Amino acid sequence: MIETTRADREGTAQALARMEGNPDAPILSSGPLGWNGMIAERYLHAPMEHHFPPLPENTASLYLGQTTNSVRWSDDGIHEGPTSEGDVTLKAAGQPAGWSFDKEVDLLVMRFAPAFLVRVAGENGLDGDAVELRPSLDQRDDAVKHIGLAMLAEIESGGAGGRVYGDALATALATHLLRSYGTHPQTVADQRGGLPRSALRRVTDFVNDNLSRDLGLSEMAGVANLSRYHFSRQFKRSTGLPPHQYVIGRRVERARELLARTDLSIGDVASVVGFTHQSHLAYHVRRRFGVPPSALRR
Repeated sequence: MIETTRADREGTAQALARMEGNPDAPILSSGPLGWNGMIAERYLHAPMEHHFPPLPENTASLYLGQTTNSVRWSDDGIHEGPTSEGDVTLKAAGQPAGWSFDKEVDLLVMRFAPAFLVRVAGENGLDGDAVELRPSLDQRDDAVKHIGLAMLAEIESGGAGGRVYGDALATALATHLLRSYGTHPQTVADQRGGLPRSALRRVTDFVNDNLSRDLGLSEMAGVANLSRYHFSRQFKRSTGLPPHQYVIGRRVERARELLARTDLSIGDVASVVGFTHQSHLAYHVRRRFGVPPSALRR
Protein backbone atom coordinates (compact mmCIF):
# COMPACT_ATOMS: atom_id res chain seq x y z
CA MET A 1 0.00 0.00 0.00
CA ILE A 2 2.80 2.46 0.88
CA GLU A 3 4.78 1.80 -2.31
CA THR A 4 1.80 2.14 -4.66
CA THR A 5 0.72 5.36 -2.96
CA ARG A 6 4.23 6.74 -3.34
CA ALA A 7 4.19 5.77 -7.02
CA ASP A 8 0.90 7.59 -7.47
CA ARG A 9 2.32 10.73 -5.88
CA GLU A 10 5.53 10.60 -7.88
CA GLY A 11 3.54 10.18 -11.09
CA THR A 12 1.37 13.13 -10.15
CA ALA A 13 4.43 15.30 -9.41
CA GLN A 14 6.01 14.36 -12.73
CA ALA A 15 2.83 15.24 -14.60
CA LEU A 16 2.74 18.62 -12.85
CA ALA A 17 6.36 19.31 -13.75
CA ARG A 18 5.67 18.61 -17.42
CA MET A 19 2.63 20.87 -17.40
CA GLU A 20 4.69 23.71 -15.92
CA GLY A 21 6.72 23.67 -19.14
CA ASN A 22 3.64 23.81 -21.35
CA PRO A 23 3.44 27.14 -23.22
CA ASP A 24 -0.31 27.21 -22.53
CA ALA A 25 -0.52 27.19 -18.75
CA PRO A 26 -3.72 25.75 -17.23
CA ILE A 27 -6.21 28.21 -15.82
CA LEU A 28 -7.23 25.70 -13.13
CA SER A 29 -5.48 22.61 -11.74
CA SER A 30 -6.13 19.89 -9.19
CA GLY A 31 -2.40 19.83 -8.37
CA PRO A 32 -2.64 21.87 -5.15
CA LEU A 33 -5.44 19.60 -3.88
CA GLY A 34 -3.14 16.59 -3.58
CA TRP A 35 -5.16 13.99 -5.48
CA ASN A 36 -3.14 10.80 -5.82
CA GLY A 37 -2.35 9.46 -9.27
CA MET A 38 -4.22 11.96 -11.42
CA ILE A 39 -4.04 15.59 -12.50
CA ALA A 40 -7.12 17.37 -13.87
CA GLU A 41 -6.49 20.74 -15.51
CA ARG A 42 -8.60 23.23 -17.44
CA TYR A 43 -7.06 24.87 -20.50
CA LEU A 44 -8.04 27.63 -22.88
CA HIS A 45 -6.18 27.10 -26.16
CA ALA A 46 -6.02 29.90 -28.71
CA PRO A 47 -7.28 29.21 -32.28
CA MET A 48 -3.93 28.23 -33.76
CA GLU A 49 -1.79 25.16 -34.46
CA HIS A 50 -0.59 23.26 -31.39
CA HIS A 51 1.94 20.43 -31.15
CA PHE A 52 2.30 18.14 -28.13
CA PRO A 53 5.10 15.60 -27.46
CA PRO A 54 4.35 12.02 -26.42
CA LEU A 55 3.25 11.82 -22.79
CA PRO A 56 3.71 8.73 -20.58
CA GLU A 57 0.20 9.19 -19.18
CA ASN A 58 -3.09 8.02 -20.63
CA THR A 59 -5.26 11.11 -20.97
CA ALA A 60 -8.96 11.91 -21.27
CA SER A 61 -10.07 15.35 -22.49
CA LEU A 62 -13.56 16.78 -22.01
CA TYR A 63 -14.54 19.69 -24.28
CA LEU A 64 -16.35 22.43 -22.38
CA GLY A 65 -16.86 25.28 -24.81
CA GLN A 66 -18.42 26.22 -28.13
CA THR A 67 -18.46 23.96 -31.18
CA THR A 68 -15.26 24.31 -33.20
CA ASN A 69 -13.95 22.92 -36.47
CA SER A 70 -10.60 21.20 -36.17
CA VAL A 71 -7.86 19.27 -37.91
CA ARG A 72 -6.06 16.85 -35.59
CA TRP A 73 -3.24 14.42 -36.20
CA SER A 74 -1.62 11.61 -34.25
CA ASP A 75 -0.33 8.07 -34.80
CA ASP A 76 -3.91 7.16 -35.74
CA GLY A 77 -3.91 9.49 -38.75
CA ILE A 78 -5.46 12.85 -39.58
CA HIS A 79 -9.00 13.69 -38.50
CA GLU A 80 -11.06 16.68 -39.57
CA GLY A 81 -14.48 17.76 -38.32
CA PRO A 82 -16.45 19.55 -35.59
CA THR A 83 -15.84 19.24 -31.85
CA SER A 84 -18.75 20.06 -29.54
CA GLU A 85 -19.37 20.65 -25.85
CA GLY A 86 -19.37 17.32 -23.99
CA ASP A 87 -17.19 15.46 -26.52
CA VAL A 88 -14.55 13.19 -24.98
CA THR A 89 -11.18 12.34 -26.54
CA LEU A 90 -8.86 9.64 -25.18
CA LYS A 91 -5.15 9.42 -25.91
CA ALA A 92 -2.98 6.41 -25.14
CA ALA A 93 0.34 6.83 -23.39
CA GLY A 94 3.30 7.54 -25.66
CA GLN A 95 1.24 9.01 -28.48
CA PRO A 96 2.26 12.40 -29.93
CA ALA A 97 -0.54 14.70 -31.01
CA GLY A 98 -1.27 18.02 -32.65
CA TRP A 99 -4.26 20.07 -33.67
CA SER A 100 -5.52 23.22 -35.29
CA PHE A 101 -8.85 24.78 -34.22
CA ASP A 102 -10.74 27.68 -35.78
CA LYS A 103 -11.95 28.99 -32.37
CA GLU A 104 -10.73 29.14 -28.80
CA VAL A 105 -10.83 25.69 -27.20
CA ASP A 106 -11.98 25.23 -23.60
CA LEU A 107 -11.25 21.76 -22.25
CA LEU A 108 -10.58 19.74 -19.12
CA VAL A 109 -7.59 17.40 -19.49
CA MET A 110 -7.32 14.47 -17.07
CA ARG A 111 -3.95 12.67 -16.95
CA PHE A 112 -3.42 9.38 -15.14
CA ALA A 113 -0.04 8.41 -13.69
CA PRO A 114 0.81 4.94 -15.09
CA ALA A 115 1.20 3.42 -11.61
CA PHE A 116 -2.27 4.65 -10.67
CA LEU A 117 -3.99 2.93 -13.61
CA VAL A 118 -2.04 -0.25 -12.95
CA ARG A 119 -3.15 -0.23 -9.33
CA VAL A 120 -6.81 0.50 -10.09
CA ALA A 121 -6.76 -2.30 -12.67
CA GLY A 122 -5.26 -4.73 -10.18
CA GLU A 123 -7.79 -3.77 -7.51
CA ASN A 124 -10.56 -4.74 -9.90
CA GLY A 125 -9.22 -8.06 -11.16
CA LEU A 126 -7.76 -6.69 -14.40
CA ASP A 127 -4.32 -7.37 -15.85
CA GLY A 128 -2.27 -4.44 -14.58
CA ASP A 129 0.66 -5.31 -16.85
CA ALA A 130 -1.46 -4.77 -19.97
CA VAL A 131 -3.22 -1.55 -19.02
CA GLU A 132 -3.73 0.78 -21.96
CA LEU A 133 -6.66 2.82 -23.14
CA ARG A 134 -7.85 2.61 -26.73
CA PRO A 135 -7.62 6.02 -28.44
CA SER A 136 -11.03 7.55 -29.06
CA LEU A 137 -11.92 10.84 -30.75
CA ASP A 138 -14.92 13.07 -29.99
CA GLN A 139 -17.13 10.43 -28.41
CA ARG A 140 -20.17 11.17 -26.29
CA ASP A 141 -19.66 9.57 -22.88
CA ASP A 142 -22.03 10.75 -20.17
CA ALA A 143 -20.05 9.05 -17.39
CA VAL A 144 -16.81 10.86 -18.29
CA LYS A 145 -18.73 14.13 -18.65
CA HIS A 146 -20.44 13.74 -15.27
CA ILE A 147 -17.24 12.85 -13.41
CA GLY A 148 -15.22 15.49 -15.25
CA LEU A 149 -17.68 18.25 -14.37
CA ALA A 150 -17.67 17.08 -10.74
CA MET A 151 -13.86 17.31 -10.77
CA LEU A 152 -14.02 20.79 -12.25
CA ALA A 153 -16.50 21.93 -9.61
CA GLU A 154 -14.28 20.50 -6.86
CA ILE A 155 -11.23 22.33 -8.24
CA GLU A 156 -13.20 25.58 -8.51
CA SER A 157 -14.32 25.20 -4.87
CA GLY A 158 -10.71 24.90 -3.70
CA GLY A 159 -11.20 21.31 -2.58
CA ALA A 160 -14.31 21.75 -0.44
CA GLY A 161 -15.00 18.01 -0.49
CA GLY A 162 -11.53 17.08 0.77
CA ARG A 163 -8.88 14.82 -0.73
CA VAL A 164 -11.03 11.73 -0.14
CA TYR A 165 -13.58 13.12 -2.62
CA GLY A 166 -10.94 13.86 -5.26
CA ASP A 167 -9.47 10.38 -4.85
CA ALA A 168 -12.94 8.85 -5.21
CA LEU A 169 -13.61 10.79 -8.43
CA ALA A 170 -10.24 9.75 -9.86
CA THR A 171 -10.85 6.10 -9.01
CA ALA A 172 -14.38 6.17 -10.47
CA LEU A 173 -13.13 7.72 -13.71
CA ALA A 174 -10.21 5.29 -14.03
CA THR A 175 -12.50 2.32 -13.40
CA HIS A 176 -14.98 3.50 -16.03
CA LEU A 177 -12.26 4.07 -18.62
CA LEU A 178 -10.69 0.67 -17.98
CA ARG A 179 -14.08 -0.99 -18.34
CA SER A 180 -15.10 0.85 -21.48
CA TYR A 181 -11.84 1.59 -23.33
CA GLY A 182 -9.29 -0.92 -22.03
CA THR A 183 -7.26 -2.73 -24.67
CA HIS A 184 -8.51 -6.01 -23.18
CA PRO A 185 -11.88 -5.16 -21.54
CA GLN A 186 -12.73 -7.42 -18.66
CA THR A 187 -15.66 -7.50 -16.31
CA VAL A 188 -15.00 -5.74 -13.03
CA ALA A 189 -16.15 -7.84 -10.12
CA ASP A 190 -19.02 -6.37 -8.13
CA GLN A 191 -19.18 -7.55 -4.55
CA ARG A 192 -22.66 -7.56 -3.06
CA GLY A 193 -23.54 -6.48 0.44
CA GLY A 194 -21.99 -3.89 2.72
CA LEU A 195 -18.99 -3.87 4.99
CA PRO A 196 -18.79 -6.35 7.85
CA ARG A 197 -19.81 -4.67 11.10
CA SER A 198 -16.30 -4.88 12.53
CA ALA A 199 -14.75 -3.30 9.42
CA LEU A 200 -17.35 -0.53 9.37
CA ARG A 201 -16.63 0.23 13.04
CA ARG A 202 -12.88 0.41 12.37
CA VAL A 203 -13.43 2.85 9.51
CA THR A 204 -15.87 5.11 11.36
CA ASP A 205 -13.60 5.18 14.42
CA PHE A 206 -10.66 6.04 12.16
CA VAL A 207 -12.60 8.91 10.58
CA ASN A 208 -13.74 10.27 13.95
CA ASP A 209 -10.19 10.12 15.32
CA ASN A 210 -8.68 11.87 12.28
CA LEU A 211 -11.16 14.56 11.25
CA SER A 212 -8.50 17.28 11.44
CA ARG A 213 -6.43 15.53 8.74
CA ASP A 214 -6.96 15.63 4.99
CA LEU A 215 -8.23 12.06 4.80
CA GLY A 216 -7.66 10.09 1.62
CA LEU A 217 -9.76 7.30 0.18
CA SER A 218 -6.74 4.95 0.19
CA GLU A 219 -6.35 5.35 3.96
CA MET A 220 -10.01 4.58 4.65
CA ALA A 221 -9.97 1.59 2.31
CA GLY A 222 -6.77 0.34 3.94
CA VAL A 223 -8.42 0.34 7.36
CA ALA A 224 -11.11 -1.95 5.90
CA ASN A 225 -8.51 -4.06 4.03
CA LEU A 226 -10.27 -3.47 0.69
CA SER A 227 -9.45 -1.88 -2.64
CA ARG A 228 -10.63 1.70 -3.01
CA TYR A 229 -13.23 0.71 -5.61
CA HIS A 230 -14.85 -2.05 -3.55
CA PHE A 231 -14.55 -0.06 -0.35
CA SER A 232 -16.44 2.91 -1.83
CA ARG A 233 -19.30 0.72 -3.02
CA GLN A 234 -19.60 -1.34 0.17
CA PHE A 235 -19.25 1.68 2.45
CA LYS A 236 -22.15 3.37 0.66
CA ARG A 237 -24.25 0.21 0.99
CA SER A 238 -23.53 0.17 4.72
CA THR A 239 -24.06 3.86 5.49
CA GLY A 240 -26.15 5.17 2.60
CA LEU A 241 -23.42 7.74 1.86
CA PRO A 242 -20.26 7.83 -0.28
CA PRO A 243 -17.11 8.07 1.88
CA HIS A 244 -16.51 11.77 1.17
CA GLN A 245 -20.07 12.73 2.14
CA TYR A 246 -19.79 10.72 5.34
CA VAL A 247 -16.54 12.50 6.25
CA ILE A 248 -18.09 15.92 5.56
CA GLY A 249 -21.11 15.00 7.68
CA ARG A 250 -18.93 14.01 10.62
CA ARG A 251 -16.91 17.23 10.29
CA VAL A 252 -20.04 19.34 10.35
CA GLU A 253 -21.41 17.49 13.39
CA ARG A 254 -18.10 17.89 15.24
CA ALA A 255 -18.07 21.58 14.31
CA ARG A 256 -21.57 21.99 15.74
CA GLU A 257 -20.42 20.45 19.03
CA LEU A 258 -17.35 22.69 19.23
CA LEU A 259 -19.28 25.85 18.37
CA ALA A 260 -21.84 25.07 21.06
CA ARG A 261 -19.44 24.01 23.82
CA THR A 262 -16.21 26.00 23.31
CA ASP A 263 -15.04 29.55 22.74
CA LEU A 264 -12.93 28.63 19.71
CA SER A 265 -13.25 31.04 16.81
CA ILE A 266 -15.11 29.85 13.74
CA GLY A 267 -11.82 29.77 11.82
CA ASP A 268 -10.19 27.62 14.51
CA VAL A 269 -13.18 25.26 14.52
CA ALA A 270 -12.91 24.90 10.75
CA SER A 271 -9.25 23.94 11.11
CA VAL A 272 -9.84 21.51 13.99
CA VAL A 273 -12.50 19.56 12.07
CA GLY A 274 -10.49 19.42 8.85
CA PHE A 275 -11.94 22.09 6.56
CA THR A 276 -9.30 23.85 4.49
CA HIS A 277 -11.02 27.22 4.71
CA GLN A 278 -13.56 28.82 7.03
CA SER A 279 -15.77 29.38 3.98
CA HIS A 280 -15.94 25.62 3.43
CA LEU A 281 -17.25 25.14 6.96
CA ALA A 282 -19.80 27.91 6.46
CA TYR A 283 -20.97 26.40 3.18
CA HIS A 284 -21.52 22.93 4.63
CA VAL A 285 -23.11 24.21 7.86
CA ARG A 286 -25.62 26.27 5.86
CA ARG A 287 -26.30 23.32 3.61
CA ARG A 288 -26.93 20.97 6.54
CA PHE A 289 -28.61 23.23 9.11
CA GLY A 290 -29.78 26.21 7.06
CA VAL A 291 -27.95 28.72 9.27
CA PRO A 292 -24.44 30.24 9.43
CA PRO A 293 -21.92 28.79 11.93
CA SER A 294 -22.41 31.74 14.28
CA ALA A 295 -26.04 30.67 14.81
CA LEU A 296 -24.85 27.41 16.38
CA ARG A 297 -23.28 29.21 19.35
CA ARG A 298 -24.98 28.78 22.71
